[in-house]
Amino acid sequence: MSRFLSSALGRLFILSLVLYVLTTILGYEASRAPGGDEATKRAIQSLAQVLGPMGGLDPPQMMAVIFLNNAVKALAVIALGFSLGIVPFIFLALNGVITGVVVSAVASKVGPGMAIAFIAPHGVIEIPAILLASALGFRVAEAVIWRIAGRQTYPGRELKSGLVIYAKVVLPALLVAAGVEAFITPLLIGR
Repeated sequence: MSRFLSSALGRLFILSLVLYVLTTILGYEASRAPGGDEATKRAIQSLAQVLGPMGGLDPPQMMAVIFLNNAVKALAVIALGFSLGIVPFIFLALNGVITGVVVSAVASKVGPGMAIAFIAPHGVIEIPAILLASALGFRVAEAVIWRIAGRQTYPGRELKSGLVIYAKVVLPALLVAAGVEAFITPLLIGR
């Protein structure tokens, strides 16, 4: 593990983690600020409209939808590292803010314990997988930036390497996380 964290990819994973944590705190605090409850309510209503159709799905269908959604987004974040890192940055920031808002909203309604039960079981698998995908996108971006600066780097090679890690690590983790979210989380929150 220490070898990974000291590698270039590990450094970008830590960057992704810091960005995610900071934006999660930002989303949480913004939702609790004066006037934030109304913005939170609107954000949760918008999220509920998007997720509403999933409520009628049985667990295997829900697992498939969750997995495909996360798999496509993770793949896009890696491939769109060519955007000089803008897409991975926006992806992480939005996910962090949404996580903070959801945790705040759930905690205010049913308490912090239920908020943890709602997110933690699948989040301990899904969040690191998403952070890894973002780090892979940042690695592609870094190669592009260095190439523009005149260094001999190979963004295409970084993308190919990232897709191998995506297939071997990110996809299986997202599959397990989707299974936990579809089958176990509902049991923990009493749905």
